[in-house]
Amino acid sequence: MNEKKIILIIDDEPIILQSLKIQLERIFPDDYWVEPASSGEEAFELLDELYSNKNNLVLVISDYNLDTLKGTDVLTKTAQLFPNASKVILSGQMDINEVERFSNQYKLDLQIGKPWDINEIYELINTRIQ
Repeated sequence: MNEKKIILIIDDEPIILQSLKIQLERIFPDDYWVEPASSGEEAFELLDELYSNKNNLVLVISDYNLDTLKGTDVLTKTAQLFPNASKVILSGQMDINEVERFSNQYKLDLQIGKPWDINEIYELINTRIQ
């Protein structure tokens, strides 16, 4: 089993994905491996791969509005494969009712708007994951 802690980030906007990856790598340079996905489908493939390889996925940060999927779709699969992983929705616009239903069923750890405050994510990681 690979003990490296993995953070999966999903956003279909390349600049958002790259910015978040860079920020996370700067504040946690050696503790986490940050894995980006640019679509819901790519995230599903990565989740399957991480699960098959018994990787230690500790956090998933997903944009709410993805290509053909919603971030809650990705986080639902995350909850099924990695029930202990923290789940975060990142969005400038989201269906509050859908996010609330998801949170009631699978426990959403954090809901952040765009632009995000990296300190909120840092606090979550430091209090829930490390």
